[in-house]
Amino acid sequence: MKDCLFNLYLIFLLLCVSCQKEGKIVPFENVTQSVTLPSVEGKEAPISFTCSGAWNVTTDATWLSLFPLSGGAGVRTVTVKVVSENNSNRPREAKVKLTSGDAVYEVSVSQEVGDYVLPEQGEYLAKVEGGNLTIRFESNVDVKNLRIYTPSEPESWLRKETSTRAVSVGKHEVSLRIAPNKGGMSRSAYLLFMRESSGVQKELAAVKIFQLGGQVLESVDFSADGKVDTLQKHTEGKGIPVVLMGDGFVDREIANGIYRRVMETAMENLFSEEPIRSLRAYFDVFMVQAVSENNDFGLGYQTAFSCRLAGGKAATITGDDSSVQVYVSKALSKKAEKKNSLAVVVLNTSAYAGTTYFGYQDEKGRFVEFAIAYCPVVEDLKSESFRRVLVHEAVGHGLGKLEDEYSYPEKGSISTLEMQKIKVMQANGWSQNVDFTAEADSVCWASFLKDSRYRNDALGVYEGGCTYPKGVYRPSDDSMMNSTACGFNAPSRKALYDKVMRLGKGVEQVAWEDFVTFDRSHLPENKPTRSVQVVERLACPVWTGYKLWH
Repeated sequence: MKDCLFNLYLIFLLLCVSCQKEGKIVPFENVTQSVTLPSVEGKEAPISFTCSGAWNVTTDATWLSLFPLSGGAGVRTVTVKVVSENNSNRPREAKVKLTSGDAVYEVSVSQEVGDYVLPEQGEYLAKVEGGNLTIRFESNVDVKNLRIYTPSEPESWLRKETSTRAVSVGKHEVSLRIAPNKGGMSRSAYLLFMRESSGVQKELAAVKIFQLGGQVLESVDFSADGKVDTLQKHTEGKGIPVVLMGDGFVDREIANGIYRRVMETAMENLFSEEPIRSLRAYFDVFMVQAVSENNDFGLGYQTAFSCRLAGGKAATITGDDSSVQVYVSKALSKKAEKKNSLAVVVLNTSAYAGTTYFGYQDEKGRFVEFAIAYCPVVEDLKSESFRRVLVHEAVGHGLGKLEDEYSYPEKGSISTLEMQKIKVMQANGWSQNVDFTAEADSVCWASFLKDSRYRNDALGVYEGGCTYPKGVYRPSDDSMMNSTACGFNAPSRKALYDKVMRLGKGVEQVAWEDFVTFDRSHLPENKPTRSVQVVERLACPVWTGYKLWH
């Protein structure tokens, strides 16, 4: 009998322990199973749940924002908000992940289909001779509310010949007339598809029309390709490598010295702003010659790094990152040098554009400092715009890993996924010029706001940054990372100074007073003439997450 009672007691204890373990593994109850949101931006829906402990929430969707992102035990609600309209012909699907300890609970979120226009092709290539071109597309927008625009200049080479014509249910086409281009370089323009409702227009799609030019050059001699020249050697510290190269330069432009003049001007521009101007002695600068087949970009042409410019209102540049790394390796033989290097690709075009790529990883999956900045010779070699864009992209984004401090009004609130990505970068010491709280005592640059020596630097907590007007904050009204019409603000200068001290001298933690002493002696110059120029926004930096190939 005693044995029987003992066995029953033992079973009871095991059941209690099992229940406790089970409670730890599954702390969520009464969770909303799924949420369906309309396509309209700004619409919200709740996810309700009961949790027995501390929790946080994340999502894999760029079109959602979540609030709050964490909390404690009890009955809780997370608000799911649409931050961008669904302009595709399929519902969007996403996961919202609740986490508490080791336990994870996923909630399915979907977004209904909104108005859309889906062109048959995103790009079209027109011959030098010009001619007629038919654009076909699918749309669910009432033809009465659909507007299609070509460039409006009187001398425009691209004109719409006919009104939109329905081919079948949901299928449409429009005809264009393209003028000849025998005497010039290539050119491009966008055909815009706009929805108009109650006097308000929204772009639903764009098609790029690219026309070949009759004056584009072609290389015949590639013998100079890959040659490396040293433009500057460090005289302080260990040397931080910068590798310059050009895209869209043909053999004769290298032979006659144009290529070298562009690279030397680019180098001088890189060191034109504080604090990098006063830290120039820590850098090694190399020039690698890259011979392109053509001196123009886009469909029908070949360049060393396959750069493409988005054109239109977009300032995005894409390139062949792997090829860039191959040319970096021609100048830098050691892996450690390459991991800490900055590659700058200067495009042989006067277009206003610029894009920087970072977030590369080493063989162990650790983030490295390597970055690629693509920048054209904006306007011309001597222009202030070329200097500004190069500093913004290569120094700000590439070296400092700083975020953009401007915003596009139409983008609304920053998504939770974007916020989480930036927080990962901040944990790595990057993105120190933005934050997600308006509290002056807890923003990344709180030390500057408390230090009386920076009282006259116009620092504060300004909403808008990372291209989003809501949900993200920056340290100053304007800066090099905003309009580019002035120098780097103090928090950005500190991020750059810290980076040079770490890469150039091996100092992992810079003392506050050391930075302030340097900074107050090397403040940016006041250049009031900058502010009178109208400055266009650039493309936001691209987080790659790729491993270095070479």
